[in-house]
Amino acid sequence: MKADYDIAVVGGGAAGLMAARSAAITQQRGGRRTSVVLLEGNPKFGKKLLATGNGRCNLSNLELSIGHYHGDRELAAAVIEKFPTQRILDEFEKMGLLCRADQEGRLYPNNLQAAAVLQALRFSCEEAQVQCVCGFLVSSITKEEKEFVLVSDSGERVRAGRCILASGGMASPRHSCSQNGYTLARELGHSIVKCLPVLVPVKSSSKLLKPLKGMRSKVYAALLADGKKVAGESGEVIFNEGALSGICIFNLSSLVGEWQRTGKLQDKAVKKLEISLDFAENYSWEELLHYLRQIKTRHPGLPGGELFSGLLNLKVGQELAKSFGIDRQRPVAGITDAELKKMTAGIKSQKFEVSGLSSFENAQVTSGGIPLSEVTVQTMESKICSGLYMAGELLHVNGDCGGYNLHWAWATGLCAGSSAAKSGCEGLGERKQC
Repeated sequence: MKADYDIAVVGGGAAGLMAARSAAITQQRGGRRTSVVLLEGNPKFGKKLLATGNGRCNLSNLELSIGHYHGDRELAAAVIEKFPTQRILDEFEKMGLLCRADQEGRLYPNNLQAAAVLQALRFSCEEAQVQCVCGFLVSSITKEEKEFVLVSDSGERVRAGRCILASGGMASPRHSCSQNGYTLARELGHSIVKCLPVLVPVKSSSKLLKPLKGMRSKVYAALLADGKKVAGESGEVIFNEGALSGICIFNLSSLVGEWQRTGKLQDKAVKKLEISLDFAENYSWEELLHYLRQIKTRHPGLPGGELFSGLLNLKVGQELAKSFGIDRQRPVAGITDAELKKMTAGIKSQKFEVSGLSSFENAQVTSGGIPLSEVTVQTMESKICSGLYMAGELLHVNGDCGGYNLHWAWATGLCAGSSAAKSGCEGLGERKQC
C-alpha cells in the first residue's frame, strides 16, 4: 500500500465518501495530482447508508432549516446556510443521481434505492482517483511534525499531510465498524460532549404500554417539562412494552437526551418529563365530549369497551376504556357525564412519564460528540490540531427525522474535503487554482 498521501479520510460512510470525493475533485480542479486515501474498517463501504430510510435513503429535505437541528445548532447554522438543499442535489446530479421529493418534502433517490446513492458516491470517488481501502480499522492517529501517522489495528501505517475524521457515531453499532472516532479525536486534543442515543424509542414505566404492545395510533405527541409543553409533533405512535416509538417520538427524543445530559430544557431545570398523547387531534375538548354524549344517547346498549370504536384503533380504544375504569360489557347508557368528561380529558391528553431513552442499538443517530466550538465551521478544520478536519455524526450536531442527518453528513463532508484540499494548495502557493 502506498504510504504517503496528501489527505487521509477515516470512515467510509456518508460523510467520509463525500469528503474523499470533494477533496480529490478540488485537487484536480487545481491542476494537482489526486492523492487521497479513504480508510474504512468494515469489509465494505456505506453499510449504515444502505440501511437508511428503510433502504430508500432519505438523503435531504426541501424544508431544510436550522430549527430541525439540535446540539451546537447556533454554530451549525453557518454550515447549513453554505450548503442548502439545492447545493446537495446539484452534487448528486453531477454524479448522475436524480432525486425526488415526497409530499412532506423528504428527498430520495429517484429509484428509491439507497444502493444507488452508495454506488454513485463510490464510482465518483473511483473516477476522481481516490484510493479506497476497506478492512483498515484506524486504531491510532498521531501528528509528527507536519504529518499524520495513521495506524491500523493490524499494524499497517499510512502517512498523510492532512486528515479528515468522518468515522461516525455510536448509533446502530450493527451497521458500524467501531466507535473509536471519539477516542482518536480525544487523543488529538479534543473534548467530547457526552454521547446519547437519539431518534430512538422513549422509555416509560406506564402500565398502559404492555397491553398496547404492537399497536399504532395517529396522535399529536407533546413533550411536557414539569407539566408545561416544550415541543410537539403530529404522527403515528407505536406502542412497545416499556417504550413509545414512531417518528413523532423520535423527534422528541433529542430533547429527552438534552434533559438526561443536563437536567435542563430551554435553560430551565426540569424535574419531571412526560409525553402527552392527544388521540383526537382534530377535535377540541368540547367537540369530543359532544361526540361521546351523542354515542351514549343514540346507542345506549353499546358495550362500554366499544365506546371509542368509531374514533380510534379498536384495540387502543378498548384498552383506553379499560384504563378509565369502564367495564368492557357495561352498556354506555350507564356511563355518567362525569365519566365522559374524564375520558375526554384522557383521550386529549394521555400522559406517559419519561424514564429515559432506549439503547444505541435501537438509535438512528448520536447526540453529543466533538463540540463545534472546537472546529472552524467555515472549513471544518480543528482549532486544536491544525490539518485535522471533522465531518458527520462525530460532531455535536444531530437532526430530526426526515433526511436532516444525512444532509449534515453531505454538507460537512463537502466542506471538510474541499477545505483540506485547498489548504494543501495554499501551502504550495497554489491557492488561486484550487
